[in-house]
Amino acid sequence: KMNLFGRKKQTEGPTPPSSSGGGGANASTTSAIAKLRDTAETLEKREEHLFRKIDNEVKMARDFNSKGKKREALTCIKRKKMFEKQLEQVSGAKMTLETQRLALENININREALEAQRAGAAALAGVTRQMGGVDAVEETMDQVEEGLQDADEIGQAMARGIGGMNDADEDELLAELEGLEQEGLDEQLTSVTSAAAASSLADEEAELQSLMPGVPFSAPSAPKTAIKQMTDEEKELAMLEASMAM
Repeated sequence: KMNLFGRKKQTEGPTPPSSSGGGGANASTTSAIAKLRDTAETLEKREEHLFRKIDNEVKMARDFNSKGKKREALTCIKRKKMFEKQLEQVSGAKMTLETQRLALENININREALEAQRAGAAALAGVTRQMGGVDAVEETMDQVEEGLQDADEIGQAMARGIGGMNDADEDELLAELEGLEQEGLDEQLTSVTSAAAASSLADEEAELQSLMPGVPFSAPSAPKTAIKQMTDEEKELAMLEASMAM
């Protein structure tokens, strides 16, 4: 094919691969995605090359036009139009490849998710079979509940007494407890009586010593029991004698 200047037009850049040159029916999804990505990168390089060609033709057209070379400037504009058409085709092909790649990546993810869900469902089914199903689990729980109830009833039965032994034992214990309480009361009463007698005797001795300060209290005197048994008249007489001695 000849261009406007009579020279054979050279092919610009690599030729985009045909759609029939795929990996074949046996190609995996991963390899197909890789092939689409590589082809899209090739088309992107082709786009960049066409952009540079278009910019170059625009510069040449301006240069020719500034020099008054209208024919050469129009030729540059025609080539720019052809490059723009090629760029449009390449961009459309690249967009199609990217759309296919995204669709394959999405379906590949969905496939992996589905396989994982199937594996999980199979595992759940296997565990359910090992457990015997819902009915077997409910039966086991019923057996556990019955066993706990039986154990509670057995404990209550073991806690009950045999015959009237508990009542007889309790009566004996109460009688012994009452005896201990009575002994404690007797001991407390004896202690209180002794303390009261000692306190009364000490008070009388202190009173006599105050009335007869010149008489040593340690001198022989009547027994304490006699002092304890003095009548009111005898006490009054003793107080009178003590005052006369002073």
